[in-house]
Amino acid sequence: MKHPTDMAKVYDDHSVRLYNMSLRIVGDRFEAEEIMHDTLLQYHAAKDKAGIQDLKKWLSSICIRKSIDRLRKRRRFRDFLEEYEGPEVVEEDVSDIEPDVAGIMKALQLLSDSYRLMLTLHLIEGFDYQEISQITGIKEVTVRSTYMRARRKLAETLRNKPWTDWNNI
Repeated sequence: MKHPTDMAKVYDDHSVRLYNMSLRIVGDRFEAEEIMHDTLLQYHAAKDKAGIQDLKKWLSSICIRKSIDRLRKRRRFRDFLEEYEGPEVVEEDVSDIEPDVAGIMKALQLLSDSYRLMLTLHLIEGFDYQEISQITGIKEVTVRSTYMRARRKLAETLRNKPWTDWNNI
């Protein structure tokens, strides 16, 4: 299989999808953009492009792993800061999105990183439990139970928060 060597074409074909995927996981526009660029640079620097069977899947896998690594790094940094000051809160501006979507996006941001990760990978990206297990290195049974808890927590968050209060989050 011949892989594209023109990085402008690879960028045009995959950048938006990679950015959105990362944004749903990390919840920060700037970090998502950086992760998307790092993913594309990793492809550009890859010596064995011929060994990549499915470019879309390969790029997605790299992007997800980089996003998970960013969450882990963020958690370690937050744990360090808790000794000295309160954790920094990053708020996503979703005011230009339809109210239902905005509410769901804000509710997702209220969930823990692990819950948001499981919901994003399974519901939005369409990975099955086995694929999520392989990507994250978490046992499949743990992936299933975390996903179920995350789904319940998201529903609970959506039920308990009046739509008019979403702008106050």
